[in-house]
Amino acid sequence: MKNQICIINFKSLNLFFCFMLSFAFASCAFAVSVSDHFQEANQLYRDGKFAEAARAYEEVVKSKPTAEVYYNLANAYFKDKKIGLAVLNYERGRKLDPRDPDIGANLAYVNRLIEYKIDDKRNWFFRKKSQLLTHITLTECWVLVLGAYFIFALRFLIALLRRRQTVLGKSGVLTVVLVIFCSFLLLLKYAEFGGGRAGVVTDAQAEVRYGPSNSDQIAFRLVEGLEVSINDEKQDWYRIQLNDGRSGWVPQSQVTPV
Repeated sequence: MKNQICIINFKSLNLFFCFMLSFAFASCAFAVSVSDHFQEANQLYRDGKFAEAARAYEEVVKSKPTAEVYYNLANAYFKDKKIGLAVLNYERGRKLDPRDPDIGANLAYVNRLIEYKIDDKRNWFFRKKSQLLTHITLTECWVLVLGAYFIFALRFLIALLRRRQTVLGKSGVLTVVLVIFCSFLLLLKYAEFGGGRAGVVTDAQAEVRYGPSNSDQIAFRLVEGLEVSINDEKQDWYRIQLNDGRSGWVPQSQVTPV
């Protein structure tokens, strides 16, 4: 009876290893296929076929949504004179790699080409907060918080093991300050999402109305490439807000969330 059980386990083990081997081969084949498509898209870009390159990059980004692919996709759209889609994909790439110098430089260059400017009328704190938070990802905020809590817990445990009268001490106070600072940074990052999703005008012109209907009066118009904050949605409409305080409703076909 024991021998029979061993044979069954051995067969199950063989099946498991075969499955894992098949999965590994399939993953490698998929990675090679994505890499080939990425190189094909790069070649189309080098050949000056920017519209075809953009379509090829769009297919690649579905399977490989990395900052590099978004960056190349944005470059292709920019060369194809689609400013809104270029800004959109630079921003998507920056979300994944916020400190990439090429993405930042190209995004700043494209934004300078947009003639319509929006004055940022937010107070100093909110402006600086936005600038800071664009250089760090939500995952990095969580890593900082968990790291700070680990340091605090380790410091507290060492103090208990050594049976010190003062558990915290100067170094303990510093770890508490570190935990509070990192937690505050994480809260600010979440507050950024709570304030609305980032969006980009991807149509040639967006008509912002006072209500979510074509029968409502037009409040103002926005040009392609401008960035907005999406605060609400209703049927096929987004309620957007600008940094200068203006807000209104715009058709979803004219604005794309980052």
